[in-house]
Amino acid sequence: MEFIIDIFYALLLFSAGFSLIKYRKVVKSWTGNFVWAERYLWTWWTYLALLLVGCFLMVWWVLYPFWWLELMFSTGNSAPSDFKMRE
Repeated sequence: MEFIIDIFYALLLFSAGFSLIKYRKVVKSWTGNFVWAERYLWTWWTYLALLLVGCFLMVWWVLYPFWWLELMFSTGNSAPSDFKMRE
């Protein structure tokens, strides 16, 4: 049952990341320019920052229900053999 809930969360949050990418012009009008992106990069880099954040979050939320995050961030040489799935 927990796996189904994890997949539901992943689909919900993946769609949020996709919406962030699709409606980045609206999000920029709500949030304004990202000062750090505009100052250090160029004038249109707020859109690119929103696109990169949306892509990163979509990948992150796809990896979550399949326990890849636990495998990627585990420590030690024997970590994958010590890995146990959620119960």
